[in-house]
Amino acid sequence: MPDALHQGVFFSAYTLLLLSDIMSTITDWPTRERPRERLREYGVSALSDAELLALVLGSGNGRVHVLEVARQLLRTLGGLEGIRNKGIGAMSKMPGLGAAKGARLLAALELGIRVVEQKGKRANEGRFHSSADIYEIYRARLGHLKQEVFMVVGLNAKNELLKERVVAKGSVDECHVAPPEVFRPLIAEAATRAILIHNHPSGDSTPSPHDVALTRRLIRAGELLGIQILDHVIIGTCAYASLRDLGVFLN
Repeated sequence: MPDALHQGVFFSAYTLLLLSDIMSTITDWPTRERPRERLREYGVSALSDAELLALVLGSGNGRVHVLEVARQLLRTLGGLEGIRNKGIGAMSKMPGLGAAKGARLLAALELGIRVVEQKGKRANEGRFHSSADIYEIYRARLGHLKQEVFMVVGLNAKNELLKERVVAKGSVDECHVAPPEVFRPLIAEAATRAILIHNHPSGDSTPSPHDVALTRRLIRAGELLGIQILDHVIIGTCAYASLRDLGVFLN
């Protein structure tokens, strides 16, 4: 199954195809080589990353056709993950691109991430049953970020999602988390349970001593407020760590 970034490009390419004639700049190509025609004949999953990006971009720069612009974008920025991580600033410096097209590409990738998250939530009927559920839903959003982000997810007594909120953002290796910011959205939603989630931009999901100390501090604060912290999940590039599974909640 394609990952979230590919799903985002698939979704946006197909939507743009239905809504507009975005490929008017490459009508001089042989019909069977045009991404739009290939999509219609073989399906969206048959297209390469470059062809999908070409559909989303819609046009080149007048000198270079859109497919070559897409290929150069993938080579220069390091694939779909690189495009997402480096953002509009890096894309706007490339020939044939700009802020508007860069925003369109980032929107396409974000759509894919949200598709994956929503699919995970529906599969679990809106409930969280294990740390694996948490990882599957949030890994697409957090797993490849180059900045540390700390989220809190508020739940009711049935472990059903009430509210999710980013409560802190930091640098590559540090994120300052203030307990009042963690519990404020939980109290506002009358949440009785909560899950803590953050990423490690290094890719290594191993908890640091600071992660363990912060978790225990937030557990104690939650006990005073009547909000049970169910888990703290750390998301890396290809793996995760659950502090509950590791026994931190038993100490």
